[in-house]
Amino acid sequence: MESSVYSTFINVIEKLKQDENIKSIIHVGSSKNLISNPNFKVNDIDLFIIVDKQEINQIRKIEKINNIEFDFNYISIKGSYDFIESKTYFFLKIKDGNILYDVDNVGKKILDLCEEKYLEGPDKISLEDKLFQVNQLRSDTSRLKNKNEYEDFEYDFLIYMYLYKVIKTYYLINDMWIPKDKKLIKSLKNQNPTLYEIVCNVSGHNKYKKLIKVIDYIFSNL
Repeated sequence: MESSVYSTFINVIEKLKQDENIKSIIHVGSSKNLISNPNFKVNDIDLFIIVDKQEINQIRKIEKINNIEFDFNYISIKGSYDFIESKTYFFLKIKDGNILYDVDNVGKKILDLCEEKYLEGPDKISLEDKLFQVNQLRSDTSRLKNKNEYEDFEYDFLIYMYLYKVIKTYYLINDMWIPKDKKLIKSLKNQNPTLYEIVCNVSGHNKYKKLIKVIDYIFSNL
């Protein structure tokens, strides 16, 4: 039996396809492989919509349709190639999307290029720049050595702010794509389970020492 979610989804896609300016529709995000399951509960659906003509590269619109939040990203064909050339991470990630509609293989060509650029990895920075960033990070975190200089809430906030920066720098110095914020920890768990465990230990007492342990683990060989 067709779910109301799937029915709404199909209706939205069919309506989009009527627009001659739309050349491809790509379903991305967590719902892309589960949408047809009648038992699947979905709150939001992400679509990348490639259009022929548009004044700016990207226009994002969020609409609530039958209690489902649709996140529409309208990207011009020119904008698509600009994002690919500049290795814009959020756009390259659509390489895993499902093509729902495609005129003259516009979407397929874009996804193939996204895959190619993604596999190249991010633009690498020099060892000198890496060392500069790491040393700056060590200097900044050293300010937290004396906990008594801060209110408890402020201290915890700064600890986790710097931990966040440390994790992102880990990806940077290893020439890897930096995941989106909401996927940063999950990605780290898959990428480096040992580091993930050390990061998770930054809680309770002696947070500063535990943060330094994370820094030393990541940057000691740089």
